[in-house]
Amino acid sequence: MPIGETLKNARMKKEYTFEYLEEATKIRAKYLKALEEDQFDVLPGPVYAKAFLRTYAKYLELDTEDIMMEYNLMANNAPPPVVVESKEIEREPVAGGGKKWRYLAAGAAVVALLAFNALYNTDKRAEDNKPDIPQTVQQEPAGQSSTPENNNTPKDTVPQPVQGVRVVLKVSDDPSWMRVEADGNTIFSGTLEPGQMKDFQAEQRIFLHVGNAGAVEVSVNGKDLGRLGAVGKVEKKTFTVGEEPNLTQG
Repeated sequence: MPIGETLKNARMKKEYTFEYLEEATKIRAKYLKALEEDQFDVLPGPVYAKAFLRTYAKYLELDTEDIMMEYNLMANNAPPPVVVESKEIEREPVAGGGKKWRYLAAGAAVVALLAFNALYNTDKRAEDNKPDIPQTVQQEPAGQSSTPENNNTPKDTVPQPVQGVRVVLKVSDDPSWMRVEADGNTIFSGTLEPGQMKDFQAEQRIFLHVGNAGAVEVSVNGKDLGRLGAVGKVEKKTFTVGEEPNLTQG
């Protein structure tokens, strides 16, 4: 089965949209579509094509080694570039000609070395910046409590009542991208891995925009509401002070 068809079938099986995948993988939707259509020439270059393909296959839970092996075989079977033979330049028997050719050869060697260094550095920067794991952008304003890993309070301590709204999110099974606003200000935007937990507080309102609702469990002011929604579905929820927390509101 072609690489693109394998990617497309996996995406459709999980019911992921390109909008959700663009946020989750940090790869532009047009490049994801190009991968599914085997249009690798649309991508910025071979280094980016490999990086995007590996990231996409990994997020869809495919065998990345088989995918990359198939891609390498396809790339190696591409027709080689046409080489036009050039005629050897006849050297005129001019005095001092031997020295002139030595200077030209030395100059050509320097140019080739500079070109190689530029190409190596470009490939190295692209490899270092490949988006294998989407980066998490996190802000920690005064209204947000620290994560359990950095909290000095014993884990078995019963949380004290808080003023306002307190929302605790726990990710299980699969990664989930999310954005959280407290009283109209974005306080977190990024992807949490299975087992990670976040604790947010606000005076009036907390708004959630979650990319994979079926992997996120939510607790509001100590009340466990279960999972936010279905696996792979995007959900938006608002919890306001003074209102009974539930999962039916938008």
